[in-house]
Parts: sequence; C-alpha cells; structure tokens
Amino acid sequence: MRINFFEYLKNDRGLGMVEVLVASVISMVILAATILMFTRNQSVLKDESDNANIQAKGRFAVDRIEEEIRMAGFGLPPLQGMTAINANSISFRTNLDDVRTTAPPCALPCILGEKAGSLGDTTLTVLDETGFSNGDKIVIRNPNFNQWELNTVTGTSSGTLNLGTALTQDYDYGVNTNLVTVNKYSDVTIALSGTNITRTVDGTATNLISGVNATNGIVYNYYGVTAPSAVIRLGFNLSFVDPNNPAATVEFKTDVSLRNS
Repeated sequence: MRINFFEYLKNDRGLGMVEVLVASVISMVILAATILMFTRNQSVLKDESDNANIQAKGRFAVDRIEEEIRMAGFGLPPLQGMTAINANSISFRTNLDDVRTTAPPCALPCILGEKAGSLGDTTLTVLDETGFSNGDKIVIRNPNFNQWELNTVTGTSSGTLNLGTALTQDYDYGVNTNLVTVNKYSDVTIALSGTNITRTVDGTATNLISGVNATNGIVYNYYGVTAPSAVIRLGFNLSFVDPNNPAATVEFKTDVSLRNS
C-alpha cells in the first residue's frame, strides 16, 4: 500500500513529529549560540585578566628596579657608585646592609696632626666592628678632606678591623671635624639574562624579574653619558612578552635620578 507523504503530514502523528524536529533544531541553534557566546566571553575575560596581570607585573618591575638603582653609591664617595654601564646591564657599588662605623673621635680639642689612621697601617681602630667580617669590601673616607680609599677586611677583633692592604694615605682629624667613616659595600649588577632580569651581588645571581623579551627585556638609556662616574640620571625600558601573543610585547618606560651621586 502506498502512502501519500503530504496526507501523512496532515494527521496528528505527522504534525507532532515535525514539531519535535523543528523544536530540536531551534534548541540546537540556541545551544550553539549560547556556547559560542560563553566561549567568546571567557576569551575576553581571560585577555582582560592577562592584560591586568602583565600591567601589574610591569608596575612592580619598574618600582623594583628603580629601588635597586637608587641605591647606587649609598655609603660611597660622590661619583663612585656606578662602575659599568651597558645597553642591557648596569653595575654599581652600594652599602646594601647599611653596615658602617667610624674611627674613634679625637679628644677635644683635637691636636694638629692627630690621625685616625696612618699611611702603611694594616689595622684600623673603630668604635664598633659589628657587622663586618672577613672578606668584606669596605670604603674608608674622611669627608672633611675628601679623602677615601677602597679596601677589604681580613678579620676583626674588639674595636679593630684588619685590612687587606695597607692604608695608602694619612687620615688626619680636622679642627672642626673628627669623622672618619668606614662603610661596607657590595658590587651589584642588574642585567638582562635570557628572559629574566637578574640581580647579581658579589658574584651571586638571583632572578629579579621573569617573562621579559629575550632581546630587549631591559634597555638602559644614559642620555649621551659614556663614563659610569658621570651618570646622575638614566632611563630604562622594560619589555614583557604578552601571554596571549608570544610575538607581541608590552613596554614600560621610566627615568631614575640617582640619589647617591
């Protein structure tokens, strides 16, 4: 027996199946659109989250590197902080731990020619040797006469620093000042290393910032200055790799004035 399809659609059963099919198609379209919209929203939210994260990371990195660079020269004579400047690295001396002391003051009134240390001495009497230890690098300075020298500590005893090399000059007390200082210092380098910016202190490197561009993650600008001792202001650019697009980068720029120059 042959059944006419159009007559079949006219009965209740045929119409019911058509309605179910239409409803199913519509439901599938709505579901697909909902999934597509949800996926796109998730992607937008992820992009916004990644962008916020890299912006926060960039601000933190700028603040951290500024803080490091501003320490250049702390405890050192003027213009003796910076030791090397390059496109992707900077090196300087600084008293990181604020370890310092002074020679004992002369009894007032100071006698002309009285000294805190004499040429050729291999020991230096100080008020407090706490914080100094064998191998420490130190700078001895008489600011009143603009005298200074770099030296090392080879051991300590109560109120005494043993010096690695003999003093190269006399350190006389002045009429109105009797301050001869001793500051411990470290050699610090902030440099690009692969996709990291490292902080090296006396030969020991630690990771300071990660996720930067391997070619120009940090670039220093010395504004035409070529001698490290002449640097009193510098700029630097930080370039981070965008997590959403490894081929793209996000840049941060700032200037730093050295407070200890």
